[in-house]
Amino acid sequence: MQTQLSFFNRLGVYGFGQVEPLVIAALVSEDPVLLIGKAGTGKTFLLNSISEAMGLEHRHYNASLISFDDLVGFPYPSADGKSISFLPTPATIWEAQSVLVDELSRCKPETQNKFFSVVHEKKIQGMPLHKLQYRWAAMNPIGLEADADEQYEGSNPLDQALADRFAMIIEVPDWPELSTRDQEAVIYPAGEAALSYDAGSLSVFINRVKPVFEINILHPHAEIVTYARLATTLMTEAGYRISPRRARLLARNMTALNCVAKEMGNNLAETERKTLYKLVLRWSLPHRAWKGPIPEHIIDAVHAEAARLAFSGSAKDLWISEFLLAGNLKDKVPKLFDETIDIDTKSLAVIQLLAREQKANAAIFSFCTYPIVSEYLMLNEEALNELARSAKGILKVDGELKWRESYHDSGSNHPCWTVCMQTINKMPDADESRKKRARQLFLYLITQNIAIPEPDFVEEEMNNCFNTVKTYAAQLTNNENGKGTKTWLFKWGQ
Repeated sequence: MQTQLSFFNRLGVYGFGQVEPLVIAALVSEDPVLLIGKAGTGKTFLLNSISEAMGLEHRHYNASLISFDDLVGFPYPSADGKSISFLPTPATIWEAQSVLVDELSRCKPETQNKFFSVVHEKKIQGMPLHKLQYRWAAMNPIGLEADADEQYEGSNPLDQALADRFAMIIEVPDWPELSTRDQEAVIYPAGEAALSYDAGSLSVFINRVKPVFEINILHPHAEIVTYARLATTLMTEAGYRISPRRARLLARNMTALNCVAKEMGNNLAETERKTLYKLVLRWSLPHRAWKGPIPEHIIDAVHAEAARLAFSGSAKDLWISEFLLAGNLKDKVPKLFDETIDIDTKSLAVIQLLAREQKANAAIFSFCTYPIVSEYLMLNEEALNELARSAKGILKVDGELKWRESYHDSGSNHPCWTVCMQTINKMPDADESRKKRARQLFLYLITQNIAIPEPDFVEEEMNNCFNTVKTYAAQLTNNENGKGTKTWLFKWGQ
């Protein structure tokens, strides 16, 4: 993203060109920002300079040294002894419009908890901070990601819940990432202790964009909502959980950055918007504050797929993606009954599912769905054949249980089968049909040399999927008296 001018350079702050639009977007949305960077990279200088240029009533706290009294002042009871007030000082938080919590990763857990409500709710001790607009924080990299040559042993991972309250978690560039021009500007000695003054240009810009953002956030663009939803699902599927709150913040960040980019005169064609969304995705992920940075190839892959689908405009492609991204097998079942989607699209989705899912899940899905989709011709012949291949294998297991035993083993049971039987034996005796299904599934997986690391989880996945299918099967058989589906389901005592 290119900007017409650099507000930060006017303030005497250099080297933030790539992330400047993100920080400005956070000023527009007034959502919390966390800067992470090595010592001397200008984190606190940037945030203090912004507050100075915007004429904010600002408080800068060192979290590693702060005490609670420093924040709220000295407590004193009212005359009637029924309430407590706090005697304010120039350092207390009550009149602050902006707050910078420096060295956040170096403070004690109980102090982090004090700042939690400030960051999240603009409150302290349950009392609202009516004037507070901006909540900022800065920290060094956490110990597990620090370079060998520069350790930050006192910089500890943030509490995960606290990290998730920051809308943007931005890594500040170090010397090697600066351009020659920025390096020389940073070195220039006359900049030391200079006042940050830009004739009000940053404040004017923020005040001009805020009303636009407030309108847009009420009715966010469908493209942004779709991208945020898909990116959240894909990140979670890749093993990096994104909370529902984070998904909302991602959409807010995208909306704010779009508004900023338009006001800066950027051409927001498709290619430009994709660049903006990737920038927002990278710096909206809170993991670097408590776990460490997410590998770039993960972010690249998630962005590429989310952008492809959000920009494709194809309802069929989007449906297939949503079908594949549904978290549990049971959540995929209702989508097969979507009458607005044609058979070929559903068939393509099922074939892709069988190819990409773990073998155990593919077998479960096939076994649970094959009878109903085949009876009512819900898929084409190719997809039905793929489903039948593993579905019928579970119904009538054809194979042998093979394993190796050491010389000293006294038993003669397959080790995995023993664990599977423990899962089956824990089921209620009255639920004989469920036991039969589980036994067939486990036998099939073992004879196919498919690992079953967690039999309880595998069986629960199958039972949930089966019950969901049964619900839809009952609706159809009641309406059309479908005999084939009844025969299959009743084989298991249903």
